[in-house]
Amino acid sequence: MGLLDFIFGGDDAQFKRHARRMVNLNAQGEDRDASAIWLADNGSPEAISALLNRFTIKYEQGMKDAAEKETIYRILVDIGPSVVDPVRDWARVNQQFAQPIRLIEHFEGPEAAVSLLLEMLAVEKDPFKPEKKRQILIHLADFRDHRIIEGAQRCVTDFDEGVRYAAGGAILAQEPDVETTPILQTVLRKILADPEEDSNRLKVLIAEAFHQRRWALGDATAAVAEYPPHGWVVSGDRLVPA
Repeated sequence: MGLLDFIFGGDDAQFKRHARRMVNLNAQGEDRDASAIWLADNGSPEAISALLNRFTIKYEQGMKDAAEKETIYRILVDIGPSVVDPVRDWARVNQQFAQPIRLIEHFEGPEAAVSLLLEMLAVEKDPFKPEKKRQILIHLADFRDHRIIEGAQRCVTDFDEGVRYAAGGAILAQEPDVETTPILQTVLRKILADPEEDSNRLKVLIAEAFHQRRWALGDATAAVAEYPPHGWVVSGDRLVPA
């Protein structure tokens, strides 16, 4: 250990100091930048996690906050593919996972990003903590992947209305084709026909899709006609604006 290491406590003490600074809103931006560079040079999984922790805090100055987070994202990209495993581990246990998912997509492509999101969705089962589940579904809506239909389908009966709405959005975001259209129609008809579904905005979202895509209600026609979404009526076997 050199003299400076002895004075400042060695690499472990330096690491802890730089890691703390990354989440210290009272630190100067320049100091956080210096800590980010130090952590990037360190390159260990722990250092990558410390860099990722910057995504958990938010400045009141939105533009400054966004710019600094973009800088951290670019630093992580520059480190290279070695960030992927620590990023996956971090995303699994943290709420602010948008940039980590972006990193996975950058290095491994959209299929890998969807795989991670679906894995994360599958373990979010606490009915009293729906926010991460809702955010996962919102992010899934940005992708086109047949697997999303099955993953989101499990959430359309969730206790939380926001989760159900986000699940509907993720399902509707998938491009209908010969394979997926029957599945989409079946899932969405059940929601429209469910008298216990009290989310009018979810039913309206689905009604708009049925109307735009010229989908018939099929065997759900009578049930939907009895409890149509607000502002919609059933004409024949189709939903039309009232």
